[in-house]
Amino acid sequence: MSRLVAACAALALLAACGSEKSEPSPLGAAVGTLAKATVSRVAARRAGGEAKAPAPPTRADVEKYGIPILRAVIPTRGADALVTITDQKGPVVTWSTTDGTTFSLQNGVLIQTRGLGPDLMSARVPSVGQLMRDGGTHQRVYYFLGQDDSSTRRTYDCTVDVKGRESITIFERAHSVTRVTEECQRPQGTVTNEYWIEGSSIRKSRQWASGMTGYIDFERVVD
Repeated sequence: MSRLVAACAALALLAACGSEKSEPSPLGAAVGTLAKATVSRVAARRAGGEAKAPAPPTRADVEKYGIPILRAVIPTRGADALVTITDQKGPVVTWSTTDGTTFSLQNGVLIQTRGLGPDLMSARVPSVGQLMRDGGTHQRVYYFLGQDDSSTRRTYDCTVDVKGRESITIFERAHSVTRVTEECQRPQGTVTNEYWIEGSSIRKSRQWASGMTGYIDFERVVD
């Protein structure tokens, strides 16, 4: 699959889930705008020109849908998606795109992906409380599926660094948060995850998913 097709697939995000199918979804329209902007920019680059991108969706556009919305950005793939909840079991919430890509987060911490190729099968991760303890340590364990369908385990020793208070803006709304970094090491390498925590919830994060996917940026747009 080409980079363009992969990016557009990730942007074709939400199935119509309203009760009135004849009434267009405001969020669907916002997603369509993002996808058109991506296609027009790529087409313009290939033609040697510049595209005039459609206006990005606003907070009013996404709030009209009346459901929780998460933004997921995968820099290595040029994908920028607004996703919705398809399943919830206790603290584990699964967010999904219409092409079958899913992200499962436990209290906002990534524990599983599906549909990204080399997926994170599962993970043992810290709680939000652990992430708020400056200088605290814990183990983080990732499980991946190897080429021979056998499970591969990676164990990291992690240390928390609470950076302090910050103000961030997500879709036109300001949030007062505490920025935290989680540096995780093992002999073969280091992973550094970042979190912006609002109260007892993770409002924004940058979390490592796998060697080929790299990091995923998450923003909780609508609660």
